[in-house]
Amino acid sequence: MTDYLPPTERGRQRANDLLNCAIDTFIEFGYTRTSLDRIISKVGGSRTTIYQVYGNKQGLFKSALQNLADEIYQSYMKDYRHGRSLEAEFEVFGRIYLKGMLSERAVGATRLIIAETPQMPEIGVWFYHEGIAKTYAGFAKVLENHLDAPLPELEYAAAHYIEMLRGPLFMKALCQLNFKPTDEDIESESKHVAHIMCTWLKAKWPMHQPE
Repeated sequence: MTDYLPPTERGRQRANDLLNCAIDTFIEFGYTRTSLDRIISKVGGSRTTIYQVYGNKQGLFKSALQNLADEIYQSYMKDYRHGRSLEAEFEVFGRIYLKGMLSERAVGATRLIIAETPQMPEIGVWFYHEGIAKTYAGFAKVLENHLDAPLPELEYAAAHYIEMLRGPLFMKALCQLNFKPTDEDIESESKHVAHIMCTWLKAKWPMHQPE
């Protein structure tokens, strides 16, 4: 989650608008050519407020990336239902995660991180630990509800699931500017990966009995 949450709904919406505008501007112009003044001119606010809340341009950049990752995770949590089968859990998460990661904003942010990491290695390290690794750990906790296995092994399984899920469609979107996956593409991929993972995990570890 982002570190700062305004106390009112209006304040939270303004903060979300700022972060979305920031990431869109970073994607459009790149990190170096994006100034705080350029972002402020689009969304309003002041440099003083940005410095107070986010520290500096890099702090705003990290918060904008974190906000993007949070939106995908929150979409899944809103749809979480206790009692789903393991395969259904994979399918639901896969559908939501792929839709989020294949959005124009998420694909653009990934390209941006890859482009900027050689000049700012700390951004790549931060995004791996705060975005990617936390996603692995978060889904491992979901697997813990279904499988009787040590958490480190579930984190390993979750990492391979997410990377398998993010495979062909995401790489195609990353490399081909005009590629737009359909809902049918996403549905098919999420079900295919769910079936592979479920078959493997059920053979590897015992399932928890339903309550």
